[in-house]
Amino acid sequence: MSALRERVRRLKAVVDAGALAQRTFDLSTIAEQIISTAARCIGAERGSLFLVDRETGVLSSLVAQGVDGRPLVLAPGEGIVGAVVRTGKPILLSDPYSDWRFDPSVDEATGFTTRSLLTVPVRSREGRLVAVLQLLNHRRGRFTQGDVSFLAELAVPFAAALETAHNHQAILERERLLQEIRTAAEIQETLRPKDLHAVRGLEISVLCKPCLEVGGDYYDCIPGRDGSWWLVVADVSGKGVPAALIASNMQAFLWCRRNSGTPLAETAAEGNNLLYKLAEGRKYLSLVLAEWWPGSRELRWVNAGHPPMLLQKKRKKIQRLGATGPPLGLLPGMSFTSGSLLLDKGDVLLALTDGVTEASRELGGEEFGLERAAQCLKRSGGAETVVHTLNEAVTAFLAGGSLRDDLTVLCARCLG
Repeated sequence: MSALRERVRRLKAVVDAGALAQRTFDLSTIAEQIISTAARCIGAERGSLFLVDRETGVLSSLVAQGVDGRPLVLAPGEGIVGAVVRTGKPILLSDPYSDWRFDPSVDEATGFTTRSLLTVPVRSREGRLVAVLQLLNHRRGRFTQGDVSFLAELAVPFAAALETAHNHQAILERERLLQEIRTAAEIQETLRPKDLHAVRGLEISVLCKPCLEVGGDYYDCIPGRDGSWWLVVADVSGKGVPAALIASNMQAFLWCRRNSGTPLAETAAEGNNLLYKLAEGRKYLSLVLAEWWPGSRELRWVNAGHPPMLLQKKRKKIQRLGATGPPLGLLPGMSFTSGSLLLDKGDVLLALTDGVTEASRELGGEEFGLERAAQCLKRSGGAETVVHTLNEAVTAFLAGGSLRDDLTVLCARCLG
C-alpha cells in the first residue's frame, strides 16, 4: 500500500509540474519547482538543472541549489553532467569520489560533500538532448532505477516548457526584428529627397522599388555650391539591411562633400577609399554622380561601375554614358575620370540600377536589358512619362513575377 501511495504521490508531482509549465514561460521558476519536487519526492538533499547550448554544447546551470553567485558552466563532456550529455544515458553513483569523471571543485568551493548522485538527460519531443537534471545525496541511502524513471518523467514537462519558451522567444525576436526593419524602412524613406522640383532647370521623376523592406539602392538630389546640384543613383551589392547601412554611409559622405569644390573624380576616389575602409572589400557600390549647373546647363558626371546613363537629345540617337571607373569599395587607391556635356531644352537623361536591366521572369532567364529601357526613353517625352512607361514595361516583362533586386530609376528632362 505504501508503494502505491508513493507512486500516486510521484504521479501527482509530474501532473503539477506539467500544469506549472503551461502557466508560465519563466524557465527558472519551472526548473526551481521541478528540482524542489524531485528532491522532496526522492529524498535528495539538493539538485541542479543544466541547459545545453544548441550551438556550442556548453552546459550552464539554470538552477544549482547550494551554489551562490554566477551559474556553473561546463565545457562539453566535462564532469558527470558532461558525461551524461556525451553518452545520453543516466548515471547513478554511490561513491562519486571514486569515479574519475567526478569533479570535486564545487564541493571544495562550497564545503559540501557529495556522497551519492543521480544524473539524467532531459530530451525534447524530437529526442534532442536539451538539459541535464542532477540530484545529490539520497537521504535514505542510495538512488535507484525507480528514481531514474521518476526523474525522467518529471523532466518531460520541463523539456516541453523549454521548447515552448524557445519558440515563444523566437516569435518575440522575429517580431522585434520585423519592427526594427519597418523602422529602418521608415527612416530610409525620410532620407530621400522631398522636393524634386527644387532642382532648377530640370524636371525630375524617380521610381524606387526595394525588393525587401529596406533596400541597397540610393538616389538623391543634393544642393551644392553656387546653385549647383548633385544627382545621385547608386546600388550597393546585396540587399536588405546590410546594403541599406552602406547606402546611408555613402549618403552621409556625399552630403559632407557637397560644398567642398572637389572635382567629381576625386570625390569618387575618396568615396572608394572610405567604403573600402568601412567594408574591407566585402561590400561595393556602383554609382552615378552627376553635377548639374542650371545657369550654363552643363552636366558633369562620374560613372563608377554603374549601368550606362541614357541621354536622349532631340532628333539624335540615344547616347550611352558608360563607366568612367570601377565600382566603389572593391580596392583602395582606385582612380576615376569624369565626363561633361551641355543639355539643351527637351534633352532627357535616364539613370537606372541593374534591378531594371537584369529583371527577369526566372533565374537565369532573359533579362529586360538596357535596350528595352532605351526604347521606353525614345517613345516618351517628359520625365514623369518616361518613368511611368518604363515601370509598366518592366512589370509587363516580368508577367506577374517578382523583383529579385532593388529597382531605381531617375529621369531628368532639361527645361532650358
